[in-house]
Amino acid sequence: MVDPPDPNVYDDVALMAMEDGSLGFPCLENSSLCLFSRKVNAEGDAEWMRCRAIKLEKVIPVANPDEEPVVVGCAEGVGVIFVSTDVGLFTIKLNSGLVKKVAESGKYFSVLPYMGFYTPVRYGLWTINHNASNV
Repeated sequence: MVDPPDPNVYDDVALMAMEDGSLGFPCLENSSLCLFSRKVNAEGDAEWMRCRAIKLEKVIPVANPDEEPVVVGCAEGVGVIFVSTDVGLFTIKLNSGLVKKVAESGKYFSVLPYMGFYTPVRYGLWTINHNASNV
């Protein structure tokens, strides 16, 4: 077991569902993005377990070393964490480690990604099914 993160990091976390369905959160500790997951031990007690750490200094640019990156959100179901620095807003894909700049620098406090899907209905099919159900 790893000790839970310092209580000071709780200002910059975003709760997320982990791949195994447990509750988790990413947080920043010493220039690393750490992922914690809530696990139940053999005695039945829940505890925070560090399941992964990513060294940010190698993957995300920072112009001013005094300005620390901030976790500002995550996209559930796709394994993406949003991290803001003084250079911009970045996404980190957890499964591949791919980092992408998605916005210019600014004050980001919380990023809530929205995903929507649209499936067009073909007029002819709808008409045939609709007319068949009215017979």
